[in-house]
Amino acid sequence: MRNLAQLMRAIRGEKNFVQLAKQTGVSRQLLMAVEAGGSTSLTSLRQIAKRCQVKDELWTELLVAWVMQELGQEDFARLNERLSPKLEAKGKPEELLLLGFKRLADSEKEAILATMFSEPVRALLPGLVMLQYRGNKTPGAEYPKEYRKQVERYFGDKAGK
Repeated sequence: MRNLAQLMRAIRGEKNFVQLAKQTGVSRQLLMAVEAGGSTSLTSLRQIAKRCQVKDELWTELLVAWVMQELGQEDFARLNERLSPKLEAKGKPEELLLLGFKRLADSEKEAILATMFSEPVRALLPGLVMLQYRGNKTPGAEYPKEYRKQVERYFGDKAGK
């Protein structure tokens, strides 16, 4: 993971500090200080990101790097452990999937949903689930009622039987 100074250097690219200061509305001295490992406010960081039109992934990386720099390595590690406890401690697989989905950016959620509900994927899902389910149960076992209801809701009455 890159630190805040490295990320700021990547954002600056081929521009000099004066050019980036004009583009962002942030002082040249502040830009130089941050790139040298100094601190900045979240407001200034947000302004730089907005005026440089950084993408969601880079903004997330900037935000994490800023928090890490503000907290220090040791406290950041504690925060990271608290926010991301071991997966096996979280519970059922569907809960993990929902948690992961909630943490995605809106654009990523939309892409996944668009793919999931496309006709080719919808046509494949009942068969794939059936193969997985049969692998865990004895041949000829019934689908759980919960599963049948969900499949019927998304794919119609004939799916999941």
